[in-house]
Amino acid sequence: MQGNPSIGVILAAGRGSRLKELSLEQPKPMITVNEVTIISNLIQNLIDAKIQEIVVVVGYMADKLRSHLAPFEKQVSLVFVENEIYDKTNNIYSLWLAKEYLKDGFYLFEADVFTEPAVLTNFLKAPGDDVMLVDKFTPNLNGTVVKFDDRKKVTGMFLNSDQKNGFVYDDAYKTVNFYKISSKLSQSYFLDKLERHIKQQDTGYYYELIIKEAIENGYDFYACETSGLKWYEIDTREDLEFAEKIFKR
Repeated sequence: MQGNPSIGVILAAGRGSRLKELSLEQPKPMITVNEVTIISNLIQNLIDAKIQEIVVVVGYMADKLRSHLAPFEKQVSLVFVENEIYDKTNNIYSLWLAKEYLKDGFYLFEADVFTEPAVLTNFLKAPGDDVMLVDKFTPNLNGTVVKFDDRKKVTGMFLNSDQKNGFVYDDAYKTVNFYKISSKLSQSYFLDKLERHIKQQDTGYYYELIIKEAIENGYDFYACETSGLKWYEIDTREDLEFAEKIFKR
């Protein structure tokens, strides 16, 4: 088994238009859950878990997000990469812009997920070279889901477009959008596939497509369950209200 990566990549370029007026004057990751911004919660948890370098891909209101995160530069090596066409591309392109930081393996996070600290601590300690954080599927969750065997090895990854009428969710788990990618996978498959998609102008895709393709091509991913610990993905005002309830101090 390889050692754990020392770098975390956070995708934080999008506006979050579904939050409407809440993201008119600030980027989505700066929205607060009980007075703590989503991205500050994530970065502090990563610092506490001993991540040594954090790369943040910014886009919408990039300067405001940089200023907001500047105080963390005293605690961790913080690098900013800017997606200047964030409004015309999806997160596969944002990740490609950070490609120079990916070859030695990396943790990947989306900047709209609020968690309690133990979620990150447990995830970063999870066994396996290539790992994804998951939680049991419930109807209020949407997005990519996976299924896995008794050894927690992922046997199938299903994007939204794969979940046709009749899709069985009984044994499905929602991805939390936190991933661990080993240097082996990154160098032997992930970076090359990422480059190919960008050259083919697939800039409107999600990076999860590459993980799905890796699994289908025989690369092993393992699931790390949240095991009842608190987290919530915030896409709408309703999500924010629910998150503030479950994280109420």
